[in-house]
Amino acid sequence: MFFLKIFAFAVFCALFAAGCTSSGTGEGIVYAPPRADAATLAKRSGELAAALASCEVRGLAFYPENLRKLHLDSPDEFLNLAGQFGFNRFYVCLTSPDSLEHPGLPVLLEAAERAGYPVEAVLPESNYVIGRRGNWLLKLFVPGGTTLEKMLEHIREFEAESKGFRFSGITVIAEPHLFTMSNIHRPKEQVYAWSESTYGPGLDNDMMMKLTLDKLEAFSTMLGGTPFTVAIPDFYQELAEDGKLTCGSVEDFEKFASKVMILNAGNKPTEAIEAVRNELRGARPGSLLVSVTLAEHTSVTTGALRRRNWTDFTRSLGHAISDWKQSPAFDGIVLGPFSQIETLYQEK
Repeated sequence: MFFLKIFAFAVFCALFAAGCTSSGTGEGIVYAPPRADAATLAKRSGELAAALASCEVRGLAFYPENLRKLHLDSPDEFLNLAGQFGFNRFYVCLTSPDSLEHPGLPVLLEAAERAGYPVEAVLPESNYVIGRRGNWLLKLFVPGGTTLEKMLEHIREFEAESKGFRFSGITVIAEPHLFTMSNIHRPKEQVYAWSESTYGPGLDNDMMMKLTLDKLEAFSTMLGGTPFTVAIPDFYQELAEDGKLTCGSVEDFEKFASKVMILNAGNKPTEAIEAVRNELRGARPGSLLVSVTLAEHTSVTTGALRRRNWTDFTRSLGHAISDWKQSPAFDGIVLGPFSQIETLYQEK
């Protein structure tokens, strides 16, 4: 079962990364006007708000590169719509230092903070764990990349240059399973590599998970009291419980993270509910968030929540939340990407 989950999560990562590119001009994507009428839009925003209402954390994830130009030019439009949807926290996905330099982002984040919205920075580990190549010629021409520690410096510089804005938390997406032998971003000095053939105590996958835990625990000490969340795929817990890894469970990440976010790759509502069942059972009360990615199209069959229309989406989401709420560990949901939610919301 967990092999299927790994494949689904690979698709989830592809969908997650797809949101980082923009077909716009670098100043925000320009969309056509909504095809649904005003009454329909008002009804739909109320339906989503009702589905999310019981969650303590109602997070909205977005990429700066994929915001509409309208939202960047007029932050009030973005904040008004987010409020109508019922969101109370923002998760801004930063895939590189360039994300912080996106036109209009500082003004938007400052407006969000003034309006009372906490904003967390989300850092996918694989975007920053990039080692120097061994070949001396490549070292001359190929940059070594940005580490998590260096990205934190960029974040602090961004905060210092803003008009009082501060990120309310830092979230890192832990992804040791992406560092296979064929991954060119894997540091050359790294002895271990993730592989389907190296499960078991003390083998490569187990050592990769231990290294990840050590690295993130050390990173957490650099945050100066800023709340730290670790996001993990929905199959690490299963691998640990099955004895294929000696660590990597929710409990392991909770030792240094204030919250753990589960990246739910369920495609159908029933799959989404079951995907986090083990994590909810093992986590401490109020410590677990569930991240749900909305599928781009109904043809998407894995890695993201598929929907036929807005009603199907909100009904499925409400059913899943109702089920998850039965666990004391569940503290809320992070939904995204915003560009997909808005597109579905505006459909006729």
